[in-house]
Amino acid sequence: MKLPNYLKCLEVKDLLIKMGVQNIPELSHVTFVRKVTKTTTIEIENPKLTFNKKIYLESVPVSQTNVSIGKDGTIEVNGIKACAYIKKQRQGIDMYNKTSTYRYHLCNCKTIEQMINGGRKDRYVSTTRDDGLFEVIDQIGGSARKLELRLELCHNCKKILEHKRMLPNPYSLKSFFNKYQPEIPKTIKRTESVLVEEQYAPNHNEIAVLFKEQVGYKCQLCGVNCSTTKQCIHLHHKDGNGQNNLAHNLNVLCTDCHSKQYNHSQMLANLNFKRQIDTIIGLRSEQKIHTVG
Repeated sequence: MKLPNYLKCLEVKDLLIKMGVQNIPELSHVTFVRKVTKTTTIEIENPKLTFNKKIYLESVPVSQTNVSIGKDGTIEVNGIKACAYIKKQRQGIDMYNKTSTYRYHLCNCKTIEQMINGGRKDRYVSTTRDDGLFEVIDQIGGSARKLELRLELCHNCKKILEHKRMLPNPYSLKSFFNKYQPEIPKTIKRTESVLVEEQYAPNHNEIAVLFKEQVGYKCQLCGVNCSTTKQCIHLHHKDGNGQNNLAHNLNVLCTDCHSKQYNHSQMLANLNFKRQIDTIIGLRSEQKIHTVG
């Protein structure tokens, strides 16, 4: 004679749990994380410093820079005071003295305006080199070779600077830049938007759904599968504190098992819960979950 497996009987299992012989498996810890966009301010090296090093060491075509005229009438490149000159030279080069009849410019003078109006702006390059030597390309005679020549300040620029009392005495490019070059901060602050993960306190429904999904919508006590009737599976707080959502304080129970927990008998007075319990009884029968009687 084959005896029934009483360990599959709900009442026996419930009794064993109350006696401490068996335990309902604890739910796994859940961390609620979401991705949010946060704005942060970071300090970075000022890009002007990098550009300033580049334009000091080499001449940069004005077509590749943001050239403007400052409030004082002087030439500025990317916010830095610079001089402009024609690099490719076809005449006026004195190889013995290492000079040229070409001039460099510090102001928006008549010569610069005439060249721009004549469509020759792209012939100019800019630099902040301050030793008075300029890198040029000698194109006399059809050949091309790089030279370093000494150029003089444009006469029109000199008149403008004298009028504005901006011409140091004695004059040199170094003294001009030392006096009028704006101070460049070593770092600047930049605002960035970044996507980050952060923990958050979810509402009860989010918590309940996540833990129910964890056990596949099965009651941890009787084992009934409520995946087709998810309203019949509840999140039970062992200590009665609905705010204590730590995993060890939670069980996922069907409505019937939930109503039988300590101090939960008032659930039977709720018509909706009573209907859920009737549904649970039907599901247990379909799923061959034994009950006494």
